[in-house]
Amino acid sequence: MLTIIDPGPIPLSAIERFDDPDVETALDQQGLEPATATFRLVEVSLTDLQDVRWLPGPRPWDSFTVDALRAGSALPPIVIIASGESDAPFGILDGLHRTHAYWLLGRPLIRAYELLVAHRRESPPR
Repeated sequence: MLTIIDPGPIPLSAIERFDDPDVETALDQQGLEPATATFRLVEVSLTDLQDVRWLPGPRPWDSFTVDALRAGSALPPIVIIASGESDAPFGILDGLHRTHAYWLLGRPLIRAYELLVAHRRESPPR
């Protein structure tokens, strides 16, 4: 299930996020140029995310994000990219801890920025 909240395009500089470079790093690892990335804001079912298949995972998780969500804090949307798979059409670029918190608390839907466009990088990052 996917519900469009804001069709965008939303530039990377305008997305709500934690203060870290994870989105840029993830885009770089996909061979994409972060400066050209645009998104739309959606609400997506956790069952549509590839990464949820292996939760809770092999290692313990810190409780900060779960505690914050349980206390009613609004967490920034995660960032997703189309996977090309019909049974789990999205992969997570940023927000695995937030996704884990939603999964652990049994919340079926999460807000996400879905990557719409990003140009391929012409050469590897230095």
